[in-house]
Amino acid sequence: MSRSTLAPPEVAVRTGRRSFLRPDVRREVAIAIGIVLVAVAVPIIAGNSYWLQAILLATVYVIAASGLNILRAQAEQLSFGQGAVMGVAAYTTALAVAAWEYPLPVAVLLGFLAGMAAGMILALPSLRVQGYYLGFVTMAGALALPEIFFLFEEQTRAVTGVNVPPSAIRDVVFWRTEWLTLVIVAFAIAALVVAGMVKSSRFGRQLKVAGTSPEAAMTLGLRPGRLRLQAFAVASLMASVAGVLYVLLIQYVAPGSFTLALSILLYFVVVIGGAGTIVGPLLGVGILYLVPDVALASLVDYRLLIYGVTAFVIMFLMPDGIAGGLRRLLHRLRGRTAPVVTISLREVLAQAPEAGEDGNASGPDAPPGPLLRAEGLAARFGQVQALDGIDLEIGRKEIHAIVGPNGSGKTTLLNAISGLVAVDSGTVFFDGRDVSSIGASGRARLGLARTFQTPRVFADMTVWENVDCGAADGGTHWFAKALEAVREQWDRLPAATLPHGQRRFLEVARALRRGPVLIALDEPAAGLSVAERKEFSSLLRSVVAATGASVLMVEHDLELVWGTADRISVVDAGRVVVSGPPAEIRHLPEISRLFAGVNHVAG
Repeated sequence: MSRSTLAPPEVAVRTGRRSFLRPDVRREVAIAIGIVLVAVAVPIIAGNSYWLQAILLATVYVIAASGLNILRAQAEQLSFGQGAVMGVAAYTTALAVAAWEYPLPVAVLLGFLAGMAAGMILALPSLRVQGYYLGFVTMAGALALPEIFFLFEEQTRAVTGVNVPPSAIRDVVFWRTEWLTLVIVAFAIAALVVAGMVKSSRFGRQLKVAGTSPEAAMTLGLRPGRLRLQAFAVASLMASVAGVLYVLLIQYVAPGSFTLALSILLYFVVVIGGAGTIVGPLLGVGILYLVPDVALASLVDYRLLIYGVTAFVIMFLMPDGIAGGLRRLLHRLRGRTAPVVTISLREVLAQAPEAGEDGNASGPDAPPGPLLRAEGLAARFGQVQALDGIDLEIGRKEIHAIVGPNGSGKTTLLNAISGLVAVDSGTVFFDGRDVSSIGASGRARLGLARTFQTPRVFADMTVWENVDCGAADGGTHWFAKALEAVREQWDRLPAATLPHGQRRFLEVARALRRGPVLIALDEPAAGLSVAERKEFSSLLRSVVAATGASVLMVEHDLELVWGTADRISVVDAGRVVVSGPPAEIRHLPEISRLFAGVNHVAG
């Protein structure tokens, strides 16, 4: 199999201090900021106060949509409630100024805090439900908000609305430009920069992993629920800021200003503009707000119909939204093709320190006894007894294979050891510690890595971003440092271009980056060619020799198992039938039928 030439070990990556924005994201942020500045400057220069007001309100919507963009594209969370968050912040600010007679700074702070509280309340269902169920729950919040305002009409002045008196923030600073204009533009620029920073950061990649594959996130030491709440917090922060600015700009609020239509507008702004792009919210606001509500004001009563038709047409022609479609078209016109590059771990593993140095798991400080011991693991799913009192031991620096017929409980056993499945009874000791009550993310932080039968590779990231998306506590391991030699090369390689076998190697690299002491592999040879299987077998041996970690794999390829494993456990009907070194168990009648036809066994 072809393999790219990686930077030699002695060549350091000379990157200096890394920017908080990726180069491609930096360009997109610059374009977005330029659009905002030009859009605001044109009506100021022209002296058109009507269009200036419309552009500033559109900019306020861009701030809220940028937060929703992070929530939708990075965290993969579906929310139709951001308009309600914006409404709570706006209404609280207006009441604090007009009804409660607080100073403007205090009112702004109260409005911001109220919006954040509403946003986090809407975030709580994300801990229990996902997908369209989460969307329906958040939509219920947006539907209920106007009714709540009317329910407490005496306190909210829902019938008449709340007029906010002008303040010093509306004073002109220089040449037709108010303080408020500068504040709105500044917050819009900040929102765009924050969106770019999240997209470029490990935090953004962690949001993507947690939203796309919570199981993979947990095996990387991440806590998906906490990350979802953090994403909602960022989106709520921007929506709250937008709500406060809305009041200062419009100087009036009423329940009709924050109906479900506003939440739907913000959601479609993200989807139609291009989810995951920085300029997407600007394009979406232009298409869905400025055109129908300002340029075609006579059609304002048909805004929901316009949203629906526009969304259908654009998503049919450009499934990635306007920004995504334009980017795809630009790449096609430039004739850009994905680079044909593959990855290799040999040069990285060659930099392994001596035993006991810099986190090598084979050092003398390792506690005595087996690395992992499972006792009496039992798990039932309905009427199926998946695990029936399994006992298993995995030694240090050992490749341990679990084999057995389909439905025998192999993957369930791997999930139970990894913490992805709660067992009904039994105990798991890992590296001398009882981890039975610790979940998958906790076990990953203790050094238990995991890959999956279908590689969890995130196609919209680069190869390096796929490697660098786990918890940050493993970055000091020697393997993580050695990977820096290939960082720039891998960061130019889209993960979507990797063939299936290379994705297996990528998963192993991601697991090794955190410095694990045990790597659990679920059918790693599935879909590999003969040459790739031989290379993968050699890779496993190199991993154990270089890192001192143990390998536990569930595998159907008996040739690979027999030629690679130091110990084999045969599982059938949820029980370990036999376990031992290949040389000792090859002639046992319990496994003769299982290994029938395997040349190594027959000999």
